[in-house]
Amino acid sequence: MGDRRKGTRFEELRAVVSAGITAEAISERLQSWPADASAAKTAKEMEGLGFDVAGVQGMGSQSVTGFVKRESLTTGTVGDHAQRLTAEVLISEASPLPVVLSALKARPQLFVLTGNETGGIVTRADLNKPPVRMYLFGIITLLEMHLRDWITQAYDGDSWQKKLTPARLKSARDLQAERRKRNQDLGLLDCLQFCDKRDLVVRRDELRRQLALGTKDEGHGFLKRAEDLRNHLAHAQPDVAGGSSWESVVDVVEWIECVLRRSDEQIDRGVETSTAVRV
Repeated sequence: MGDRRKGTRFEELRAVVSAGITAEAISERLQSWPADASAAKTAKEMEGLGFDVAGVQGMGSQSVTGFVKRESLTTGTVGDHAQRLTAEVLISEASPLPVVLSALKARPQLFVLTGNETGGIVTRADLNKPPVRMYLFGIITLLEMHLRDWITQAYDGDSWQKKLTPARLKSARDLQAERRKRNQDLGLLDCLQFCDKRDLVVRRDELRRQLALGTKDEGHGFLKRAEDLRNHLAHAQPDVAGGSSWESVVDVVEWIECVLRRSDEQIDRGVETSTAVRV
């Protein structure tokens, strides 16, 4: 694919994100209650504040030593229902966003360490914040760029056009004409929708092999989920997960990251798609 342009490698994007978007950037201050506080009273206070989870202060100390779920605060004291802060639920404030995403796949919230103190909390709801959306949109945009470049290599000239329906090709030409009116001189391939690039890549066995996309159905399914996530982000939906679950969203994100790493490896090794069966 020729010389790599700066900013087109996944690890370059990840390095920028890791340096600037950490657990601290999307976390909230952890509210906490004394261990000897009334459980029922604390539950009402938490409900009024909209908290499902809170920290538990050690006896005679304001340091957080555990956590409690509001639903469990029925009788006795807060300390009676406290759960331990184990390594599985703790994360450093300096942890990069991709690490936070993967960790939140397994649990609904994490407690954020600042030094030796637990002072913050990050939940799946925080994944709707702008810094997270920026990263998600960034990797999907990068994925679309990689798909476009692989199509260029896998198809002779404009032969890819024969694989699109007349309606899809007309849609691309109409968009190209509209952009030219705005002095944006883009090639026709750049005017394809994500779904068109998806179908052109998935139909080539060699491309699926090189990018580890699996079978046609598997590749189509994952790329469709990436497209759905892109649309949610582009339309600024309040909940990025939409009708899906956050576990499913993180699955898609991790899959996109794997495909981008695979694509980078193939490009950097100088693999040419001329070895594939051409149309």
